[in-house]
Amino acid sequence: MLLNKLINPFSKAVISFSLISLLAVLLIWLLNPVIIPVLVSLVLYICLSPLHGYLRFHGLGSDVAALAILLFILFMILVPGSLILSAFNQEISQWQDKASMAGENLNIILAKVAEQLAQWQFKVEASQLKSSILSLFSNGDQSFLASVSQLALSISSSLLLVPFITFFLLRDFSSLRNKLLNVLPNKYFELGWLMYFKVANQTEGYVRAVLVQQSILATVASLGFYLCDFPSPIILGVIAGLLGLIPYLGPMLGLIPPIYLVLAEQPIQYDNIYAAILVIGVAYIIDNVFVIPLIVARFANLHPLVALLGIIIFGNFFGILGMMAAIPLMAISNIVFSQLFLSFNPKKFSAILT
Repeated sequence: MLLNKLINPFSKAVISFSLISLLAVLLIWLLNPVIIPVLVSLVLYICLSPLHGYLRFHGLGSDVAALAILLFILFMILVPGSLILSAFNQEISQWQDKASMAGENLNIILAKVAEQLAQWQFKVEASQLKSSILSLFSNGDQSFLASVSQLALSISSSLLLVPFITFFLLRDFSSLRNKLLNVLPNKYFELGWLMYFKVANQTEGYVRAVLVQQSILATVASLGFYLCDFPSPIILGVIAGLLGLIPYLGPMLGLIPPIYLVLAEQPIQYDNIYAAILVIGVAYIIDNVFVIPLIVARFANLHPLVALLGIIIFGNFFGILGMMAAIPLMAISNIVFSQLFLSFNPKKFSAILT
């Protein structure tokens, strides 16, 4: 009796899910040196697989269709991509030159805030607040913006692998998937394919929906910054769009670059701070009220508190990349665990299959 309780369907699902998670963590650890190009290649594969199928339908072989797409990606990286990267690095270098001015102006603002709070009988350690915020911008050696520039360079160099990884995914993914799933024992064969199709369908839908969502967010933010006469409005908008991949925390992080540019000018234009808050606020209101419910909401059925805690935990271990991946990974985990649990309930599982 005790043994039956210990191996009930829920326990079996937990054990199986733990083993799958362990294998996934091991795979991620092995791929860690190339995790960014692999993730980008997977996104491109999801987006370009319909084009690959279209070319094959019109008479091209799988290798030729994948090669045509590879040449197109290489062209986009080497021509427009190099120009965009050069412009981005030029802008970042100009931002770095203004780091000391931004730090001084921030110091002045925080001193005024501390004085005002003191008049309201609020005891605030202004010096700690100053040092922590100042370190975010310059830390004496311009490390924040230097790290941004170095990150962009490292990502751009690793992205040279993306066209070739995408080529092999387009050419060989289906056959590799079939070989891996055919290794499963007979009693787990249907479960493996069912989990794959559910995860693949939702992941593909999520990736395409998020690309549309972030494009809309970046366009709205860029237009807002342009109308408010901010320098580098397109770069600010693209940064806001990318940070929008981080739910809940994205708007706060998206405010950092425009407010930094405001602080980097002398004298400080306080109206521009309000304008930056307005632009980011309107962009994210449009995103959350219209775009997410219509495009993205169908993917992840997660409680907001669970999602927020997951974002914080993933961010603590894996940085910004982990924060961006938290929601899809938790949603996929939910699918896998649910299917494992149902598979150990034969009546429910057979009802799903039929």
